[in-house]
Amino acid sequence: MGRIKKDYHELDELIARWNLSESDLRYVVENGKLPLSVRIYAQPMELGSYEAEDWGQMPVPHHQGTFDGVADLLRYDIYRLFLEGEVKASEFSLPNGDYASLLNPAEARSIKRANLVVREDVRLEFEQAVLGTLSQAEPEKPDFRRFSYAGRIWNFTEMQARGMLFLFEAAKSGDPEQHFRKILDAAHSGSDKIAHLYSSRRDWTKVILKAKGRLGWYFMEPSLVAAMSR
Repeated sequence: MGRIKKDYHELDELIARWNLSESDLRYVVENGKLPLSVRIYAQPMELGSYEAEDWGQMPVPHHQGTFDGVADLLRYDIYRLFLEGEVKASEFSLPNGDYASLLNPAEARSIKRANLVVREDVRLEFEQAVLGTLSQAEPEKPDFRRFSYAGRIWNFTEMQARGMLFLFEAAKSGDPEQHFRKILDAAHSGSDKIAHLYSSRRDWTKVILKAKGRLGWYFMEPSLVAAMSR
């Protein structure tokens, strides 16, 4: 995070840290798992709370004056912002559940993606309740398309990487030696030989080894398995 303790963070700053895809971001936002906010600067607003009635929630005004702080966007405004690229919002929700609305809705300014922020308490809750659960349930798989090993950078195609991931997971499960047909199937390759699949990499035999005494069987270099397990 940075060295300065913040009450809120720019959304794009956190997205980069969390490594969230755009589709995942939309999902958590649209389903209320990640409230988004904006910084409001000295706007004339009405502040109030809600009282429960038989027909729903009734707004009860408490105060009219200048508001300066962070307020949450309503979910339908967030949806419109992601759909249209910007939104003019005049009603907001406050962290304590109260509301804040512009005294003159006609003065609402355009809110764009770059204006979105996440409150610090929301960040903590999201990381623990959502990202923490995902990281425990689904450990991230290693990416064999590009990785560092033995003091150098290795690059493989998507198809080649799928074959290597298959061998990696086989090794992790305690059954490292696999027949070449299974490797080709896992890679979704139409080749009839492992050498054809990895023909663009002359040094592939340094990381995928032949099993002794078993024709057509291969396994991943154990030191690579260990390196990619960290």
